[in-house]
Amino acid sequence: MKNILLVSINSFFDTPGEIPFLFKKAGKNVNVEVLCPKNSWLLSNRFHDKWIEVPEDAELIKLKLLQLVKDDPNYYFWIILLDDETVKLMNDGIESEELFKKIMPINKIENREVLSSKAGLSNFCATHHIATPKFINYSKEHNIDSIINTLQFPILLKEDFSFSGLGIQYCEEPSMLASCLNKVNNTSNLVLQEFIKGKDIGLEALFSNGELVMYNCAEILSYMYNQFSFTTRRLYYQDKNIEAHLHTLGKSLGLNGFASIQYIYHPERKIYYLIEVDARVNLWMAYSRFTANNFSEGIKRIVEEKNIEPIVFTDKKYEVAIFDRDIRRCIKHKDIKGFMRWIFNYHGYWKFIPLHDLKLFNRIFKKLLKDLFHKFLK
Repeated sequence: MKNILLVSINSFFDTPGEIPFLFKKAGKNVNVEVLCPKNSWLLSNRFHDKWIEVPEDAELIKLKLLQLVKDDPNYYFWIILLDDETVKLMNDGIESEELFKKIMPINKIENREVLSSKAGLSNFCATHHIATPKFINYSKEHNIDSIINTLQFPILLKEDFSFSGLGIQYCEEPSMLASCLNKVNNTSNLVLQEFIKGKDIGLEALFSNGELVMYNCAEILSYMYNQFSFTTRRLYYQDKNIEAHLHTLGKSLGLNGFASIQYIYHPERKIYYLIEVDARVNLWMAYSRFTANNFSEGIKRIVEEKNIEPIVFTDKKYEVAIFDRDIRRCIKHKDIKGFMRWIFNYHGYWKFIPLHDLKLFNRIFKKLLKDLFHKFLK
């Protein structure tokens, strides 16, 4: 029996609710324990075996996790930090390389600046000669003229610690820069980055000690708000060119677990620009069972400690949608055609409704009704 510990420190992030199912489907020899506050989405499922209760206090959660590992270093085969806040909390709180490798989603402590830091990722790419949009790490010493002379507009202003498209501003031309800078909440480690116009590629990948186990990449079909926000519909496929980049990224960074990654492909330059690497799960990973690569199978290989197998290539594409997010998008944008997909089971959309776990579905449905109620009140 292999013990897996899933950790989440907050209650508002809904992705953790889907993840225990992903691990339980990896085989009967997987014991899934969760460490989280009582209101966490991580408890809103019937697929975890044990709950380790902690108060909703980040510092106490960090101490509890560290104590569990120190008391019995070999008890947990795998520890998964499920959200950016948890990754940042533990990254800031671990000094020991041994503990770092046991708990964190990368195994090279020298690359820890990449974790939950946009500035850290940009610096990493520059050091390892990985294509990424031209950038500068902003400071108050930079005047507007120096920025204009260094970067080609349009640019993005990216706050260091942000997620789901928050903390990112699009600046079309130099005349807008002063206004955009005034809107930044936190200029510490602020990245100013050239905006690349090209094909937006979102992908999920699973790594084991730097080796790529499997991946799914996707064309984005629908965003909740704009292209910097989270997505609600994707078209999944495989790409040998992307796969080669992932092998390099995994080894360079020392990825050891899940990663949510974004590239922009510039067709004229024929370059894949690395935009984002979040070394954590995302909600799409739980829906990988509807694609060519089911991450539960990847987890099974790692748990059974098998050799990494070659990734089987297919040219088939798979359309996937996330039920509650896409319904909310349809309401927000008055997308009647989008509603019809769900009503008439377009391409089997009903299979994306999480009826496999009625406990999870109940919380999702209540959240959806609450959001709808607030929408109509406005």
